[in-house]
Amino acid sequence: YMWWNNVETKPYGGYPQFWDWKILKMLEQSNPGQNVWNVRKTSNKAIHGVYEGITIFEAPAKIGLNQQAVGYVPTDEEWRFPNFGEDTAHGREFTQSREGTFGGDNGCKSVLPEHKIWFFYLQRICNHCTYPGCLAACPRKAIYKRQEDGIVLIDQN
Repeated sequence: YMWWNNVETKPYGGYPQFWDWKILKMLEQSNPGQNVWNVRKTSNKAIHGVYEGITIFEAPAKIGLNQQAVGYVPTDEEWRFPNFGEDTAHGREFTQSREGTFGGDNGCKSVLPEHKIWFFYLQRICNHCTYPGCLAACPRKAIYKRQEDGIVLIDQN
């Protein structure tokens, strides 16, 4: 069973809990200081720049792991509540969180110059992954990626 059409708040949140922070931390450990956005390279498809770091699929080869992707197995507690704590912005002291993107308090960076705390509700239907891990991991082959637009779908039959 999979919570598919859930709502997450960003910059915090996710299902299973903290999955995005943990994966980003693993990527940073495998490629220290090199996972950056180049904001000078823009296009119609990449208006905010281009990510020049490694992906979860490239990281194992870089650090010498014999596996297809960097990841972790979430605990039962992390799977239990898909929207637990989503209406609460996190962080020790929001003014101290300007140090870096994924350091400090579990990587939480919810600061803007004029606002102390902020987040948005985003529906998570599909992450439009280039290489969807759910598609590769599905034992029943019920997940597929639509070729015309790249949306990842679950066949309910």
